[in-house]
Amino acid sequence: AIKALVQLLGSSQDENTRWRAAESLGQIGAGNPEAIKALVQLLGSSNSYSVRRQTAKLLQTIAIGNLEAIEKLKKLRHTTESEHIRYLVTEILAEIDSVTDKQPQREDDDDLLLFLQAARIKETVDQYFSVNNHQKTKFCYQRIIACLDKLQEGRDILTRRSLMNSYLEIYKRIVSFAINTRDFKTAFFYAEILRNRYLVERISQQDTLLPKTITPELAAQINQAKRTERKTLQEYTNGISKNLDEQQLEELDRKWVEAKQVLADLYAQVAVIEPEFIAKTKISPITYREVQDLLPSDTAILDFFFTDKKLITMLILPRGESPIIPETLSIPLKQAPLERLAELWVSDLATKSKKNKEHIEPKIQNINQLIKQVSEIVKFSNLLKHIPVDIKHLIIIPHQYLHLFPLHSLEINDHELLIDRFSISYFPNLQVWKICQNRQRSQTTLIAIENPTEDKDLIFVKAEVAGIRQRQQFLQRNILTGKQAAKAQVLQLAENHHCFHFSGHAEYNFENPLTSYLMLSGNSSDNLTLNSILTDLQMPHANLVTLSACCTGLVDAFQPTEEYLGLATGFLLVGAKAVIGSQWKVNSIATAFLFDEFYRQLETNNKAVALQNAQNWLRRCTAEELRERADSWDLSTLEPKEKFRLDRALKRLQNIPFENPYYWAAFILTGC
Repeated sequence: AIKALVQLLGSSQDENTRWRAAESLGQIGAGNPEAIKALVQLLGSSNSYSVRRQTAKLLQTIAIGNLEAIEKLKKLRHTTESEHIRYLVTEILAEIDSVTDKQPQREDDDDLLLFLQAARIKETVDQYFSVNNHQKTKFCYQRIIACLDKLQEGRDILTRRSLMNSYLEIYKRIVSFAINTRDFKTAFFYAEILRNRYLVERISQQDTLLPKTITPELAAQINQAKRTERKTLQEYTNGISKNLDEQQLEELDRKWVEAKQVLADLYAQVAVIEPEFIAKTKISPITYREVQDLLPSDTAILDFFFTDKKLITMLILPRGESPIIPETLSIPLKQAPLERLAELWVSDLATKSKKNKEHIEPKIQNINQLIKQVSEIVKFSNLLKHIPVDIKHLIIIPHQYLHLFPLHSLEINDHELLIDRFSISYFPNLQVWKICQNRQRSQTTLIAIENPTEDKDLIFVKAEVAGIRQRQQFLQRNILTGKQAAKAQVLQLAENHHCFHFSGHAEYNFENPLTSYLMLSGNSSDNLTLNSILTDLQMPHANLVTLSACCTGLVDAFQPTEEYLGLATGFLLVGAKAVIGSQWKVNSIATAFLFDEFYRQLETNNKAVALQNAQNWLRRCTAEELRERADSWDLSTLEPKEKFRLDRALKRLQNIPFENPYYWAAFILTGC
């Protein structure tokens, strides 16, 4: 009987059937290793909150003292992405393992109570929702969000992901609920607080200035403590991503907790002198009123959000009393193959091949088809009906896998793209937009990294950096070429410059984004990984980071929560006001011309307009015009063989060679 029930549990896709099989196992399978193993697997795999909870109760009854069950549950606790499962496993172990301390630490105990409180409220809100009681539903939602906010505060990014993965549906339901009741400000508020809270929290801590009234000694201690806390946090996060064993993770967690406490104690000393200081290190969700106060008169915001059933577009206009959520811009997900398009797109991006031109480029050349398909789905043809003619700039807040698409290149009618009408900047959320606006930076010093791996195929990188070097806006220039671009040297110089330009190779790792990197050497340990950026790099003066390499603007947009990881967001976190990165594997010739024009435009325009003008220039430029531009470059640093290859590549250009969006649309501006 046990064997049959275990087979049924493993083969059925129906949650009710699986639960009935589990219940029967709980009645007859006390101490049976196969029954216990099946229930542990069910606990880790079920998507149903109630099934998980009831399965946990069964295990507390039938697995007492079972060493195999205890081992499997401990492993599940450290491998699961669900915070709910992690708490349930902790409860089970407290009952079945005599060695486990049944009195959890105070912080864990408080967290468990908060989580269980949110779970109980969720059951209540489901009841109110079913009877259409709007006021009580809204009240319960607010209580749940308050619990989840408290649980998230101060956590590492991977723990936040697992926590929010359990409750993502709550945010989607409250946004849908607010839209259905025409409460668009509430819909905006809850769509916004869901996004990238970790990023916002860490940036806010990074940017909070110490009061001038404290002693230089205390300021130095705090700055050192902040660096230590950041490093221990990243070591702990990296350990989780590498699936280190329980003992190693506990040691890394202990070091991080100690570092946080040291910093908190130093902040307490500051608070004696400046009582309001600690409050300044905390963040509050941005309000619609704040957005209106910050929004320029020529700028509109496109804020995308996926509910369970629709992709909605929230449009925020200057002086608008409320966001606009046009029905004509809402897309039923059952009718739109957007996710499938994104999956296919990522599979192309993640394909690795040394023969770039033979393997990757033909696939990317089909980007025109992708743009047409996405344009038809998101209905930007309806967008102009809702945007006043005096709007010149768009701030785009993508959601989930929309981060992967070049939204600026989508069609708005038969002969125009979005970039024809508007300059465009992207942001992870509007709180980051607010932070970036507050970062006042100069733009007179430059550090450029030129082909650090000395790849002979990157001859146009020298031309690209040569063009940038000629720009008069940079009063001080540091150009690191080849082996000069050692990791330690790059980290040191980047800290004190306004503009950071990297031209070379990069790699994005969708499976573990923390290992994504800018390639500085053939030795992987010398590369500038996202993990090392977050640990070792500080850029308090950086106005612009330009990453002229492949896939530097990507994020892991298919993981279900909103705490995305990417090289661009990493540079924002360590201090940059804006980052330009690419969404796919780029063509080096086209990229050299693009950035030559971008930096020319940057002398008289802001970053978004400079990039818009450069991309529109490149897509319309004739081969002859491009050759004329190349004649203006100072190519004295090129060797004769390199000059010959560059001239040969230029002679091969014909007609309008870079009209295809593959050549010009890859780069996006994140920040302002």
